[in-house]
Amino acid sequence: MDSVFHTNCLDLCKWVEDSVIDLIIIDPPYLTTSESWDQEEVVSEELSQELFRIAKSSCSLYCWCGIGEKSQSLIRWFPIFSKLWKFKDLITWKKKRGLGMRKGWLQAREEIMWFVKDNKQFIWNKEFQYSDEKQSGKFGFENLKEGYTSSEFKRIPLIWTDISSQMKGNRIHFTPKPQKAIERIILAHTKENDVVFDCFVGSGTTCVAAKKLNRQYIAGDSDERYVNITKERLKKLTNE
Repeated sequence: MDSVFHTNCLDLCKWVEDSVIDLIIIDPPYLTTSESWDQEEVVSEELSQELFRIAKSSCSLYCWCGIGEKSQSLIRWFPIFSKLWKFKDLITWKKKRGLGMRKGWLQAREEIMWFVKDNKQFIWNKEFQYSDEKQSGKFGFENLKEGYTSSEFKRIPLIWTDISSQMKGNRIHFTPKPQKAIERIILAHTKENDVVFDCFVGSGTTCVAAKKLNRQYIAGDSDERYVNITKERLKKLTNE
């Protein structure tokens, strides 16, 4: 536990025992950049099977992906994961600013597929389903029959517009994901000391978010540079 390994995604999975992981968050290569780690398709039925094996029955799987002219990983990966995993929803992260100058509409989003191992046993911490935005109308349990919510805050929708794509400091990875999004997923599906798994750790945001929220983690990456970057980030977090 609480380790980051320099290895490929399949080998890392095979080192893990059956049914020990509480939450899986992965961001596989989309095959859309010139980066060396982004040149080979690694999502496969074997990977899906291994992730399914190591997951507890209450485990959720979140997989970052893309859809568009250049990035079609959502189309490629959905049939692979849906053979074993139960599909729950598709989340769209609306970025604050888009990238690229191609002819057409500005690309300013990424998707996250949400699957569960068992549709009757997956964990959902409903207290973390609310945003910071307050309701404008009535709320409270006494108003549920009238269709009102039980919270003074609005529920978070499937389109995440409240998370910035502008990371603080120097960008240390070509395709970083926001820590706030990772923390949101962890809080919704785990409790303290649960185990979060990420076999495409990149710059280490999943590990940092897990450690910050008092969760355990098992992570790895095939690129040794990012394994070292992740370890340095974790070391700094420990010393703070």
